[in-house]
Amino acid sequence: MAPMLWLDAYDYAVALLRSGEDPWQQPDSIGIFCDEAIKLLGADYLLLPLAALLERYLGEAGDDGEARADALDEAVGEGQLLDTIKRVMTALAVASGAAKIVPVLPGPAAIGGDNEDALDIASMALGDILRAVAAIQSGIVGLDEPDQAGLEESGSLFRIAEHAGCAIMLLGQAEHESATYCFPASDTASALGKAGCQTIGSEGFSGDAMPDPSADHVRVQIAADVPPEFVLTRLSSLRAMEA
Repeated sequence: MAPMLWLDAYDYAVALLRSGEDPWQQPDSIGIFCDEAIKLLGADYLLLPLAALLERYLGEAGDDGEARADALDEAVGEGQLLDTIKRVMTALAVASGAAKIVPVLPGPAAIGGDNEDALDIASMALGDILRAVAAIQSGIVGLDEPDQAGLEESGSLFRIAEHAGCAIMLLGQAEHESATYCFPASDTASALGKAGCQTIGSEGFSGDAMPDPSADHVRVQIAADVPPEFVLTRLSSLRAMEA
């Protein structure tokens, strides 16, 4: 049978369905946005990166890792961000495609860079965000952490997910004992990760890369500027592949 397709197509969906306008300007409507993308692309799973929401609270921090981590911690402490997360998760829970939507948190390194103190602060703030997500989303939660130092600071996130009964889908790594699914990073086509997971990167998708015949789960990255006709034809060819 064909592998399950995990579509990493947020930027593509925003460009096509919202003409580039940020869907997070209306958090209560994010479920509608995801339903439209699932229907359009026929996703088995649709990845929804929460980084796009979190960055709205980090703009003034610039690129400094410690400043970004402090800004996220402050946003969590003030409560508005967590309230927004809860509204988003509630909207996703009642979406018709709720079971196919996978919220994805950025890893600590995406917030704090390579600063050890910043990684620790970011990890604690992300833990509070994950608790807000897991309180409503009890299925699969993604963690996007290709950086090894950031992954080492993510132990508390795995424990929170386990306590909540959430399966963790890890992006950027081939193996982790506490993750259910591990999709390695790749621009083209990755080797297989844990649970038979493979990544077809945006370059590979725009080219002719095909999944490993033994892959059970394929993460497909679709760039914002890929022509819609090509996307639908390419996805159809991936669905038709016999594993």
